[in-house]
Amino acid sequence: MRFFVTAADSQELVEVLKAEGVPYQMGKGGSIRELGTGSYEIYTVDAYLPEIKISHTDQRLDADSRAFQLPSGRLIITDLEGNLEQIISPPAGK
Repeated sequence: MRFFVTAADSQELVEVLKAEGVPYQMGKGGSIRELGTGSYEIYTVDAYLPEIKISHTDQRLDADSRAFQLPSGRLIITDLEGNLEQIISPPAGK
């Protein structure tokens, strides 16, 4: 999966992938310019992780969220385009 992340999020994601022993490749995805706030860099992080079905009754997730499972069972949550939203532990009992 290709994840799109800001510089700060890329550090968090790379730390998690390293800790989990997941191979990855990181690249520069470009710049995003926002009116009144300047611009910021977007990075791509490619990692082979299985996408899993998620319960959309989980209140931590949006209806259009996608989930990718790490070896520990933790989940990387993105929007439909692959923009990182959060890294969470699975619900209890899963």
